[in-house]
Amino acid sequence: MSIRIMAEPEHRGPFGLSRRDLILSIAIPVTSFGGAALGYGLQVWGLIPDAGEFYWGSVIGSVLLAYLAWLKPRKDIVSLLAPLYALIIFIIPLELRPNLVLQVLFAASITILMVRLNVRFNVAPTQETEGDPMEKFLYNYITRLSPQFREIDRATAHEIASAVLSFKFTLYRKVVVSADNAIGKLDDSPTQRVLKSALEIVRDRADNLENARVSGYSPVRFSPDQEEFLALRLPPEKVEDNDTLVLNNALLLLYAVAYLESPDDGQALDEHQNFPLQIISSYREPLNL
Repeated sequence: MSIRIMAEPEHRGPFGLSRRDLILSIAIPVTSFGGAALGYGLQVWGLIPDAGEFYWGSVIGSVLLAYLAWLKPRKDIVSLLAPLYALIIFIIPLELRPNLVLQVLFAASITILMVRLNVRFNVAPTQETEGDPMEKFLYNYITRLSPQFREIDRATAHEIASAVLSFKFTLYRKVVVSADNAIGKLDDSPTQRVLKSALEIVRDRADNLENARVSGYSPVRFSPDQEEFLALRLPPEKVEDNDTLVLNNALLLLYAVAYLESPDDGQALDEHQNFPLQIISSYREPLNL
């Protein structure tokens, strides 16, 4: 299986937004509040009789919000219907005539919706299954991590996905290259440090296997403050092989982050979901699944 490498990283801003989403997010309050301010100015200058009738900033802001909602991996029906609300309120009003106060309130509403959209709908949905306890465990783990790694850009997430999938297919030299590429893109924030540790653990194991050192594992360990990011947190008396447990925790963490932050690899990760499920299955008894 070939793993594609993206040439350029996608830089993200607040809430892990792409440059495109950040521009749209800024444009929504600028056009809606700015349109109201412009209408007021035009009325003061005597160019229009009523600022309330100059509602096009609110309409444009609602269209931008709907477009931003459409681009998100998860769809928010309220934001998608914002242009319809603008149509009802401003263009074909049933009771109240459009006025400046109504424009400001509408601008505030769609700005709040924009923030909500970026916070709650910026990650791809995961599908929960009712039957298999291992699948439910994996679903819950990915969901738990979903707010934590939004600052990871797609290029880094792709390298992480490449490392995980290459490890599954025993392409150990490729694991080393992809892990080193991802490590080079990470900073020293707490979430990115735990990713560095996971990548070093998987890279070192792959290097040992590539060089026929089958009993060799990484000396890197997760620190106590990083345990909140791990899937398999077992009491010491239930740990039979700590080296394998550390490696498996690293693989599950990397799989989850790649699943959340690398939509280009989503299909491949879905198709090979049996890889993390097999890891979880080996701990079925201590996890009481």
